[in-house]
Amino acid sequence: MKLLEPIPALTAPSLQDTVNFYVSVLDFTCNTMDDQSKFASINKDNVTMQLVHPQASFPFSSSPGPFDEPVFTGAIYIHIDGNGIDELWEKVKDKAEVCFPVQDFDYGMREFGIYDNNGYLLQFGQQISA
Repeated sequence: MKLLEPIPALTAPSLQDTVNFYVSVLDFTCNTMDDQSKFASINKDNVTMQLVHPQASFPFSSSPGPFDEPVFTGAIYIHIDGNGIDELWEKVKDKAEVCFPVQDFDYGMREFGIYDNNGYLLQFGQQISA
């Protein structure tokens, strides 16, 4: 058995708003949008994500209401091949809420973090000389 790359499945109260964010801000493509199943699939290059509308099995916070905020507390970390981190930063920094600006880290990565329209943390990183 061989594991393949993970495909995050993010809960989104509005599939259309979330697809619009990823398409307009990060240049993703929407491959599937099924309003009946409340499911969308988006991708860019080697990154694929699934978007699902909140359901009983994947609710948002239950206090005070079922769809108030994402339950996910980690981050989606996306590696960038080559030297495109600064170009991507310039493209997105004024279109999304910034968690932290582009910067170099001692462990040999140049990274930045933004939040998507649902509050999910998206971190982007490019390897540099440590």
